[in-house]
Amino acid sequence: MKLYRFFLFATIACMALTLSAGTIVYRPNKDAEPRRISNVKIISIENKVMTIEVDGGRERLALSQIEGYYDTDIKNAADGFDDNSPEYTVSVRPIKAPTRAQRKVGDKTTNETFDIEYSIQPVPNKGEKRDTESVKYPYVYVYIMTEYSEDGSGQRPIYLTSWPKAASISKKAYDKAAIMEKVLSSKRANLYKYQATSTTKLMTSTWDRKDELPLTMIRNKNAKILAWHVEIWGKSDIIYQEDWTEPGVRVGKNWWQRL
Repeated sequence: MKLYRFFLFATIACMALTLSAGTIVYRPNKDAEPRRISNVKIISIENKVMTIEVDGGRERLALSQIEGYYDTDIKNAADGFDDNSPEYTVSVRPIKAPTRAQRKVGDKTTNETFDIEYSIQPVPNKGEKRDTESVKYPYVYVYIMTEYSEDGSGQRPIYLTSWPKAASISKKAYDKAAIMEKVLSSKRANLYKYQATSTTKLMTSTWDRKDELPLTMIRNKNAKILAWHVEIWGKSDIIYQEDWTEPGVRVGKNWWQRL
């Protein structure tokens, strides 16, 4: 078996340079049945981990999970990729929300951002003892209500900003289904616990995060922010929500759904 796996990995390593579409057989975990992924492109093999492109997204597999390999795309034999990344929770620090989209000090005007700092706590899959290496990238959505509209209608406009860029939806109305489509997409990237910085190449933990959401979508930059609603989506569902309303202001229940 050891000799077989040696030749298997050697073959995969050689084919990684030329493979455009192939099929990989692997086990999501040691107790699972083997699964087949077709139309796979091998991106890299490093530190006993293979990075692959499948269905337009990138995934990583430990070489120890791989049972077999074919250098052709066996479409009729494909099970698809089983996302075995863990669920996780977040601990959010006090949110730093601006009062307006722009801040003016003297003659200088600065565009503000909506800043959220949080820590990620992965929930290991059952039976896993090793530290979690990656989770699905947290998707953050913030709904913001400002005090008045420029069109003179007297309506309080509601805006949506999100992070990262891949989380953005094009709908101009509240649409939870569109968000779930983004969250569950195979193109959703993984966030890895350690990554090299571009300047020092040192390994730094990314479990502690600070997301700065732009407020460029707010048309009247001088309008006061009256309320906001934050949603952080984990692997498949909302894992954190928080609301704030300016004291003395009435906004109604679930006001952000009027977007």
